[in-house]
Amino acid sequence: MTDSTSQPLIPAQQRLPEITFKVVIIGIILAVLLAAANTYLALKIGMLTSASIPAAVIAMGILRFFKNSNILENNLIQTCASAGEAIAGGVVYTVPALIIIHYWLGFNYYESIALGLIGSISGVLFSIPLRKILVTNPDLRFPEGQAIAEVLKFNLETSAGFKELLLGGLVGGLVELTQTGFKVVSSNIHYWFMRDNTLFGFGVGFSATMIGAGYIIGIGVGISILIGAIISSLLCLPYLSHSSQFAHQSVTQMVSVLWDSKIRYIGVGAMLTAGLWTLLNLLKPFWISIKTSWQVFTTKTRRTHIPRTEYDMPLIFVITGIVLLSVWMAFLFANTFHLSSLGLASNLHIPFIVASIFYVVFFGFIFAAICGYFSGLVGVSASPGSAVIIAGMLLAAIGIRLVLSLQVHVTHLEMQQAAAITIMIGAIITGAACIANDNIQDLKVGHILGATPWKQQIMLLLGAVVAALVIPLIMQLLYSVYGIAGAFPHAGMNHADQLPAPPAAVMATITQGVFHDNLPWNLVGVGALIIIACICINELPKMNRKKTRKLSILGIAIGMYLPLATSTALFLGSLISYITHRGIQRQSKTQSPAVIQLKKHRGLLLACGLVAGAAIMDVIIAVPLALAHNPNILVLMPNSLHLLASFFGVIIFLMLAAWMIWTSLRN
Repeated sequence: MTDSTSQPLIPAQQRLPEITFKVVIIGIILAVLLAAANTYLALKIGMLTSASIPAAVIAMGILRFFKNSNILENNLIQTCASAGEAIAGGVVYTVPALIIIHYWLGFNYYESIALGLIGSISGVLFSIPLRKILVTNPDLRFPEGQAIAEVLKFNLETSAGFKELLLGGLVGGLVELTQTGFKVVSSNIHYWFMRDNTLFGFGVGFSATMIGAGYIIGIGVGISILIGAIISSLLCLPYLSHSSQFAHQSVTQMVSVLWDSKIRYIGVGAMLTAGLWTLLNLLKPFWISIKTSWQVFTTKTRRTHIPRTEYDMPLIFVITGIVLLSVWMAFLFANTFHLSSLGLASNLHIPFIVASIFYVVFFGFIFAAICGYFSGLVGVSASPGSAVIIAGMLLAAIGIRLVLSLQVHVTHLEMQQAAAITIMIGAIITGAACIANDNIQDLKVGHILGATPWKQQIMLLLGAVVAALVIPLIMQLLYSVYGIAGAFPHAGMNHADQLPAPPAAVMATITQGVFHDNLPWNLVGVGALIIIACICINELPKMNRKKTRKLSILGIAIGMYLPLATSTALFLGSLISYITHRGIQRQSKTQSPAVIQLKKHRGLLLACGLVAGAAIMDVIIAVPLALAHNPNILVLMPNSLHLLASFFGVIIFLMLAAWMIWTSLRN
């Protein structure tokens, strides 16, 4: 891989076309598609797959139909497209919490757009002064940025990968249509039974989306997620069921009740503890690196001529943009906070809004810097942004709770309003952190290739704006068909089909717990203690100076929160990845490094295509289901044949696994 200190591929003296008409159009289209796919993925499992590599390969495949296209144009397209994925994280991780706490009955389009745009544009602006500090830091290896640059260079001489990505998308879409739309093929198998007043059982998932996502995250995280699923579903659930009382409920209903009332809070405690642990581990190297880099940056002498490859958007644009966003926030907060309903005196309204804006700008920049640093240290996908976001949400909630404590009596309505204000503030900070997390990686790719930074920053803004306009519509569409984390638009909907939205559900749980004092701390504490035990087990080999594969603490926490079928499907996907990579490793003894690298990329792109195709298909089939207000209008398989559908599910999974392994290993 290219070292961060090496010369850029395209030197500063050489000028190639970058922002062209085709770049803008292709970038917008891909930003919309990847935003749609990742919106579904974020609601389904609370995780995002990096969109940069598939976007780069798709862009290269499309640009081959045009004359005189170059690698810098390809880079700008993937920069714009990946911004769509980042905004999906920023908005979908938080805004659905307003639905979950029943403050909104549906996604308010204009307010959702405003929250998304303010957060995303802030993140782009915050990342501009951070670029020079972070992308030249020798301690930050930018693993995903380096990989993206290598993919772009590799595709300069070959069209390899586009076919696999397209094929994976078609297969993923077709499988998802049969599973979610026609329901001819089951996406999971569950079996629960009661013995001695204790629930036992298991579940296995075969969702194409989850299998593709599992392949991408790899076996280490996959095993960690499986361990978390075993802890929550096969250990905690039977134990809690033994001491619970059920009145004339079916076994399936018992599992659902226990999950919503108890297991979910254990998962919240696990995610909080795991996120904070990951954050604490990275704070020291973050502080040392930022301090050193800033000292070097401030002692540099000013140059009369700035090379093309170092020319950012002027600082005056950044300052002006932040001022304008602050004015926009003032209008938004004044019209959406409903401070009279909060019980605040009228003379405190303006100070409260000003304090909220200051909090968003100050902590938005701090969290953007932290996430940008983590992006360079461990990569975008592994960056513990959720821990940063939760910390920001908790600080805001505690601050507002202190303000409310000045009142003699606080009503339930005022508490709900306070929780909603906290979530809105958190949504903007989350957007800034998520986009900065992604932007710094894209700017590093541009640094390696020799792109012009200000042109990348314009494309980042374009992708962020386009995605922010589209994502609320997609969230509303999916909500109207499936429901989100226990909130349903109308009665009679199937709870098994709901989208868990783990980050948003955690945000809702935390804010409601802070303001209503009804958080079951005993269950949250159980989740925290389980993760602390896992941390101790993880650190034992390090204390004994033994080198062993360490588990992902965040992965265990996510597995504890997600439904069992989702967690097992992610593990199965990671198992396919492990088998494939072992096969490629055996072939490396007889084949050239270039061929081995091609096979690794082939498997990754198949998985990326599988995820994107399946997620986009879910969004497409949601349209007729939403119009008909019936999630079963496409169903072809009657419930009486569910065993046959389960059998088809197993067969399709085995065929999918064999196809992915064979395609990756073939010469």
